[in-house]
Order: sequence, then C-alpha cells, then structure tokens
Amino acid sequence: MKPTPVIAAQTVLLLLLAASTGAAQVAKPAAKPATAQAQPSNTITIVAYNHFYEAPNPINSGLVTFRFVNRGPDLHQMWIVKIDEGYAFSDFMVAIRPGRPMPAWLHGLGGPESPEAGDEVNVTVQLEPGRYALACFIPTADGGSHLTKGMFLPLTVKDSKVKSAPSPKSDGSILLRDGGVDVNGAGTAGKHLMRIENSGSVARGTRVARLLDGKTMDDVMAWLNNGGDHATAPVKMLGGVTPLANGEVNWVSLTFAKGEYVVLPMAFGIGTGYPQYVPSLAKRFTVQ
Repeated sequence: MKPTPVIAAQTVLLLLLAASTGAAQVAKPAAKPATAQAQPSNTITIVAYNHFYEAPNPINSGLVTFRFVNRGPDLHQMWIVKIDEGYAFSDFMVAIRPGRPMPAWLHGLGGPESPEAGDEVNVTVQLEPGRYALACFIPTADGGSHLTKGMFLPLTVKDSKVKSAPSPKSDGSILLRDGGVDVNGAGTAGKHLMRIENSGSVARGTRVARLLDGKTMDDVMAWLNNGGDHATAPVKMLGGVTPLANGEVNWVSLTFAKGEYVVLPMAFGIGTGYPQYVPSLAKRFTVQ
C-alpha cells in the first residue's frame, strides 16, 4: 500500500517504545469501549476507530474470518503480516519504515480493506500458529499514516490442535496479475464470496467499489490520476483485501446491487511504504 513521507526517527522510537510495553495501550484512548470478543466458528470481530483497533489476542489457527467493522470516520484497513520465528514485533516496526524493501522474514497475508465508515467487510484468511502484526497504513493529510498515529497491534495465533476447515466455496474471483485484473462470477446482484488471489511479482491488494449514480469510468480514471483522495471519490467502497504476497489468497464476502463496479488494485508506494492505487490496473465490471 502507499502514499506519504518517511517516518521521523523520533516517531519510530515512540512506536518501538509503545511496542515494547504493549502496542494495544498506544492504540487506546482514555475512555474506550470494551474490547471486541472472538465470535463462534473462528470468526473474529475487529473494530476500527480513528486511530486504533479493538481486537482479541490471542486467537486460534486455521481458517479465520475477520469481521471488520469500520467505526470511522476515516477509511481503515487491517494488514495481516506474519513474522518469522526469531524476530519480534519491534523488529517489524523497524522493518516497515518507508523506503525499505520488505525483508524475507515478513509475509503479507492480506486482511480487510477499507469499507466505508459505518460499514463492515468479512475477509477469511488461512493463519498458521505464530507471531503476527496488524497495521493500518492509510496515509494522513499531515504526511504520516494511521500507523504513525498508533493504529497497530501485535497478534499471537495459537495452534488450535484441530484439522483446519476446507477452503471456503467461492462463487466469484478476482485475480491480481502484473499486467491486469481478471474478474469472474460477480455478474449477478446479491451476496457473493469472492476468492482474491495475487499472482503478481509484487505484494498487491485491492478495493472493490460501486460507481456513484451518473459517474463513469472516465471519472474514475481522472480521480485516480489526480491522487485518489477519498473525499472526492466517484465511487462507494465496499471493501477488499490489503496486500497479498505472491500466491496468497483471501476470501471476501461482498453484496452487489445492480450497477457498475470497479476493482481498484493497490500496492505499496516506492519510497513511502504506504498504499496507493495502480490506475493502469483498474477494472470495471457490470452487475445485472
């Protein structure tokens, strides 16, 4: 994901200090609602506020469905990053500074991406036991990001000691490629479980959005090429997935009404480390 400048050294120090004492404490204001609890059937509710998460920790391994509720008012995301054995959450905080390539011991597994404020999206991810990080990299007008404002948490995934459930049966798919996007099975109105896979050479995620009444793909392209500021968007965001490493898959539950839609691929901006749109890969599709 993409846009914005380098995190100042003192900001990184503050983040590392926060991580060493419990990142969740940084993410919580003085008067904060009760922590969200895990739901049955390995469904986990994550609530996103400006700028912190409410999330259970630890959780069980296997296929995990994240019910991601955006209490806004901003767009929010939750990038799930697997941290290899031998490394700590504080190492992650150093490694993701803008301008640095992602090290081989970090693995982007996707996660919920940007439903509108007040909405939610369900994303299913396969998680192995181990240490993870959750983070929101959406940029802010002051040149920082939601992460630099405290929107990050460590996550421990415990071995559930049971055989993982089979992969969900999707009825639609989005394939992210280096040279484009393939959309299948989303042509009829109603609820669809979309299988989203990245077959490209770089980590990439996507947002799925509906064109507002009277707007066209020309309006979308002009908006994207002008920076893609959400305040002026000619679309309404339904949700999507945060960056997936090559070969990774997420399943996203989306409900489509009749109309025109667009897949908006995103990748990390070179030199910024924040997500940004890839206009050349935007793909329109019609729901009847």
